Amino acid sequence: MSALSLVGVVVIVVLAALALSYNRLVRDRNAVAEAWGVIDSELARRHDLIPGLVASVQAAAAHERQLLDDLIRIERAAALTGDGPAERAGPERELAAAARAVVALRERYPALNTSQNFLSLQRELSLTEDRIGAARRFYNFKVADLNRRVEAFPSNLLASAARVARAAYFDPD
Repeated sequence: MSALSLVGVVVIVVLAALALSYNRLVRDRNAVAEAWGVIDSELARRHDLIPGLVASVQAAAAHERQLLDDLIRIERAAALTGDGPAERAGPERELAAAARAVVALRERYPALNTSQNFLSLQRELSLTEDRIGAARRFYNFKVADLNRRVEAFPSNLLASAARVARAAYFDPD
């Protein structure tokens, strides 16, 4: 085999490896974006449930006004924060804690235990929180894959050339 053909084979192998590495980076970046979309939709669902929960509690627990007002204020602040996981983690943590405090009111107000609207909203909120947790775990798993690839040699060279950056974890806990 001549030296020229050997060089040609090496060039083809290197180009194929670069193409595969780039495709993996793109696949991982898109998987992170899709996983964030799932979290974002579940967070929006939670934001839609909060006003109904507050309205159903207001009737039974009128003197808990400050707690309910705080929940609405926190919900609005969380809804207006940035789009990325780093910006959303803090406000979403506060919102989840405030929502848990409102749901805990049912222990002090037995009338809430008989309200179908409250019980339905509580159940929906609980399911939504579970789905947010599952989506968060999946998203963070995908972020770990992407970040590993962005940091590992030799794909880190290709990632910097293609401007593929590390992704932020979403950890509102």
